[in-house]
Amino acid sequence: MIKLTVNWSETSTLFTLLALAALLLMQIWLISRNRMIPGRRKGVRLVLNLVLWLLLAGFVLQARWTVSSGTTHALLAGDDVPRSYLRQVRDSLSVRETYTPDDVKTGQFDGQRFDQVTLIGQNIDAETLSRLSRQQLRWFPYYAPDQIQDIHWKGVVRKGDRQRISGRIRSSKQQWLKVNYGNRTLDSLELPAGNTAFTLQFPAFSTGRTVTELVLDQQVVDTLHFFTQRAEPLRYQFILGSPDFESKTLADWLGKQGHSVQVQATLSKNISSSLHINSKAGKPDIVITDPDHAGHPVVKRAIADGKSVLFINLAEPEANSIAINRALGSTWKLRRVSSEQTVSIGNGLQALPYTIAGALNQVPIPGYPAAVQQMGGKVGLSLVSETFPLRLGGDSIAYDRIWTTILNPLRPSQQNNVQVEAPLFAGLATSLRINNPATPVAAVRIAADTVAVLPSPLNERTFRTRYRLAQPGWHRWQDTLEVYAEAGNRPASVYQPTLISRYIAAHTRYPVPATAVAPWADKKVPGWVWLMLFLMVFTALWVEPKIG
Repeated sequence: MIKLTVNWSETSTLFTLLALAALLLMQIWLISRNRMIPGRRKGVRLVLNLVLWLLLAGFVLQARWTVSSGTTHALLAGDDVPRSYLRQVRDSLSVRETYTPDDVKTGQFDGQRFDQVTLIGQNIDAETLSRLSRQQLRWFPYYAPDQIQDIHWKGVVRKGDRQRISGRIRSSKQQWLKVNYGNRTLDSLELPAGNTAFTLQFPAFSTGRTVTELVLDQQVVDTLHFFTQRAEPLRYQFILGSPDFESKTLADWLGKQGHSVQVQATLSKNISSSLHINSKAGKPDIVITDPDHAGHPVVKRAIADGKSVLFINLAEPEANSIAINRALGSTWKLRRVSSEQTVSIGNGLQALPYTIAGALNQVPIPGYPAAVQQMGGKVGLSLVSETFPLRLGGDSIAYDRIWTTILNPLRPSQQNNVQVEAPLFAGLATSLRINNPATPVAAVRIAADTVAVLPSPLNERTFRTRYRLAQPGWHRWQDTLEVYAEAGNRPASVYQPTLISRYIAAHTRYPVPATAVAPWADKKVPGWVWLMLFLMVFTALWVEPKIG
């Protein structure tokens, strides 16, 4: 239905109508009293002037009319969406009306017309979303090729634990994705062309604030911030037949990490030596020994107490594994894979030419020929040959990475484990969790605030809260930790999806009534149509006297 809607209550509208009526009467009077114009031409000129008057009246009044429309669905596309993709979505949804965020801000998008809006793409800001409170919303993200999607990592990680970076990407070609720390690659993955879910992992070997880069085909695509919490000092005890460079270098490294280390070596039947580093009373948390001492009382006591034992320096792996099984009840099975004395495992490292067969109670250590079996305690076995040349050669990062990876599965359960899923964004609330606190907690200090925490209904040893960091950058957590809040100017593929998905989730909790919007719209003649009509009429009025 079409209906003219002129605001008759305005005084200016009445004066305008009177002026237009006077103009029409004057045109008719001037043409009718002109006796020099023949009767037939006088009728043509009168019709042309009447058409001109109608155009002028319509243009001055800018009359609008309401059109009943079956269309109650519109698309709102960000400027990151290519036209070909937008056309494809529009055709598949059979939606005619398409708008941009600028149309919403300038008022060209009339929200009264639509009860449903489909968002396409990521470049849709918070101001635009806030103006869509009356519509039902759904969202179809669009990611350009080689753009990181849905990326997550640990915002706080304990030293020695594995940092895990996961996400998705639509790779334009076969290429490498790497995570770099300075000029060192921590992990890498070759991506095939097309959509791929990826996971990159590495042991956290630094302490404090840590910044790594995600590199795709030599281009940095994202910067990842996380905080590495210092591991709690442990008590290590070495039980050896005789000191060697490998165990001596490892004991020295553990001492410099702040751990308590006792090295006990049996030089002969009645002669032994003992060395203490950062001496601390108590039973050892982890015993490091060789297969010849599998039956040693300290080793058996450690397993009985639920502690951990690591076997290194295997000389005859098959015979050594049998001896360990006989002494401790483990189930190690080794299989020779090469006739050489050692095999390369990358990064200049060598290992014994054996592989460790899997078992139900066994967990492999990623990246190295080593594994841990869970019994009363934990029994670890390493086939890595020699690592001390790395440390003597100055490659302390590689050495740290090897031993934090091997020793971390043997560590006892830690207290005060903080879980924060990154990225966190300034201005958006995020969940923070504390597992196995040393003492019950009621509140924590974050930045300048004290925030209450509540126990989880499913686990009384887990406490959690939600908090919104106001400013980007590093923020203190209690006295020993920090969390990093990302700014909103991160790539749209990272920040905007989080913003939009949270807005829609909140919007869905309070559905819009079906009667809140009306399926009708105000229409008016576009400006370019007025211009064309005026040009046509003025041309006809100019040509008419010349062809008479």
